[in-house]
Amino acid sequence: MKRNRFHYRWLPLLLPLLFSCGSVKLKQMVMFDDVRTEPLTIDTLPQLRIAPLDIINIQVTSNDPSTVLAFQQQRLTMANSMNAGSGESALGVQEGYRVDEQGEIHMPFIGAVRAQGRTLNELRQEISTRLDKYILNTSVQCRFMNFRVTLLGEVNRPSTYTVPSERVTILEALGMAGDFTAYAERNNVLVIRERDGVRSTARVNVQDREIFRSPWFYLNPGDIVYVRPQKARQYATRGDLVERYGVLLVSLLSVAATVIITAR
Repeated sequence: MKRNRFHYRWLPLLLPLLFSCGSVKLKQMVMFDDVRTEPLTIDTLPQLRIAPLDIINIQVTSNDPSTVLAFQQQRLTMANSMNAGSGESALGVQEGYRVDEQGEIHMPFIGAVRAQGRTLNELRQEISTRLDKYILNTSVQCRFMNFRVTLLGEVNRPSTYTVPSERVTILEALGMAGDFTAYAERNNVLVIRERDGVRSTARVNVQDREIFRSPWFYLNPGDIVYVRPQKARQYATRGDLVERYGVLLVSLLSVAATVIITAR
């Protein structure tokens, strides 16, 4: 009789053990729990450099609309001729200049302009200086057209996203993808980067305040962010959780009933 009561006494302790299978702890979901109130010194923000095959949007404005119109028309003609026979629509490329394999872009009036290795601001200054010979009081604006990042894995909206600005952080990119799912492994996020023909990877912990100092905090065009699933995901993907726990509950009740009957 004592032996049966011993089993009956320890039976309730099996409940949390069984129902903890596949569960996600709150600690695994919380981000920046260690962030303190004192300021965190951040190194100089990285300057994104132009690379071959980048597509740059270049907008030129001036006090003389007719001169700018002539510039725009010639640019469109060049875009059409460059894409003739390629099967591409000029409508989608007329606003951008592709950096060729030599690191140059080719513009009306001023010809070849070295773009590789320069920042957008440096390219803007170079174009503005050279255009001043043809168009007075010019204003030049440059931005990336191919700044896209891809988010895969345990995010709510995995996809490729176009970044409207020159700079985006990994947290902002995750926000565009609808944040992590409940099963995301937040302390082991993989970032894949290919730049200037070199592919590199890094694993970052977005739960750590040191992420703000990481050279991978700011993403580059073409970066791929992959969020690994936690081990709990394998239990969730095997079927409906309610059904699985229901089977466990029925089994547990059967064992409990057997123990109680035996104890009597």
